[in-house]
Amino acid sequence: MSAKSIDGDWEFVSDKGYDPVKMSIKHIMGSDWIVACMIPKGNMMASMLKKVEDGEGFKLVNFNCSNKKETPKENKELEDDFKTFLEKGISNLVRDEKNLIITAGGEKRIMTQDDVLKKQDEAKNAKPSAVRGGGRFR
Repeated sequence: MSAKSIDGDWEFVSDKGYDPVKMSIKHIMGSDWIVACMIPKGNMMASMLKKVEDGEGFKLVNFNCSNKKETPKENKELEDDFKTFLEKGISNLVRDEKNLIITAGGEKRIMTQDDVLKKQDEAKNAKPSAVRGGGRFR
């Protein structure tokens, strides 16, 4: 499977939090990747990864988490849980249709494709065509 197929926006829904965890994965260049993650109204987490050259998987280069925001209590447990998971270092990212399986520290999390931007673009593109079908204005 090509590495490009894991690029994009993903989300993780859990009963530990009211809002889903949002994640964006981007291939920067060469073997460098970034995984940015946050829960709405929460702290930003970013993992800088290097693709393992002579094998499968990734190696954590750097992990950062902002401590600027007090996460709402309904999402605090989920944010803490995901932060602990990411601090272990993502070792693999595997796409399976509309799911992405993330492995870190021997644990796995299954993310689903977040197509909210695609839906917004479709809505924007649909509005002008609906207006064209309207009546005459003078």
